[in-house]
Order: sequence, then C-alpha cells, then structure tokens
Amino acid sequence: MNRLPARILPLAGSTRTPLRWLIALLAVPVLAAIAIAFASLHAHGSGRSTPALPLTMLVAPLLIALVAYGMSQRLRRIGVRVEGDELIVDTGFASARIALSTLRAAGLHVVDLHERTELKPRWRTRGTSLPGFNAGWFRLRNGEKALCLLFDQRRVSYLRSDDGVSLLLSLEHPEALRALIETRR
Repeated sequence: MNRLPARILPLAGSTRTPLRWLIALLAVPVLAAIAIAFASLHAHGSGRSTPALPLTMLVAPLLIALVAYGMSQRLRRIGVRVEGDELIVDTGFASARIALSTLRAAGLHVVDLHERTELKPRWRTRGTSLPGFNAGWFRLRNGEKALCLLFDQRRVSYLRSDDGVSLLLSLEHPEALRALIETRR
C-alpha cells in the first residue's frame, strides 16, 4: 500500500496567549502566598530568621517554571494533520484519529460559536480551558461529545463523524480539510 505523506493543517491561532494565561494563573497565588508570609513576619516583628520563607521564595519560582515548561511542551504538540485516510487531532491533552470517510456524510461547516451557541463547549471532560483557548474533550451545550482545539470562536470548523463524535477546530484554511474529506476514499 502506498502511503501519502502527512499533510499538516495550519491552525488559526497561537499557543502564546494560553501559555501566558497559564503562567499568570500559576504565579499569582504563589506570589500572593509569599506576600502574605512577608506581611505576617513583619506584623509579628519576629527578630529571628525563619528558613521557611527563603526556601519558599526559592522553590515556588522553580515549581512555576517547571510546570510552565511542561505545559509549553504539551502546547507545542498541538496540531491537526491528515495521514493517509485519517484525520489526526492532537490537543496536547488528548488526541484522536478519525477516518476521513466517517466525516463525509455531515461534511465540514464553518460556524460562529457566538451565533451557534448550542455548539459551544460546556463541560470539559479531559483537557484545558483558558481565556481564548479550549483543547481536549468536551460536552457541548447540545449534549454532543466533541474534541475541541479552539483559539477563536468566530470562525470554527465543525465536523461530525458517523460514530457521533464532533470536532470543533480552529483551522487557518478549513477549505483544505473540506477538499481532503471530499476527495479521499
């Protein structure tokens, strides 16, 4: 069997914004805890040095950096590609291989989730949600199970497979996937 090379489908969005949000969400509580510890020491006028505070000040930033690095590695994996007769969606938190033939019946529709609110992700079952970013498995408002990789909700590629799984993808050029779905057998 002659396998065709993988075709990467560019995403409409960047992982930089979700990564910034993630770092901020990690850093704010740690910095708040350090500030509270300093305020507590200052209020009690402790004349002796406590090793816990300097240790916290060293370990906390290292933990933030370690978690941020791990998340950035996951975010670098995300992508959508076609290999042979399969669509492969990797959200960094979950992935799926879906036969292109199972997507033909419903086709690909480009939708605005602000207008089609029934297709908005509602319950995250496995993945992550940050402002401007949804990745992983979700239940949509209409009850459908969906694999999402979303940066912008205004222009979303919506696909539904024959086995009942929906896909919501932020693709730069959805027409490229539409053509692949219609031509590959």
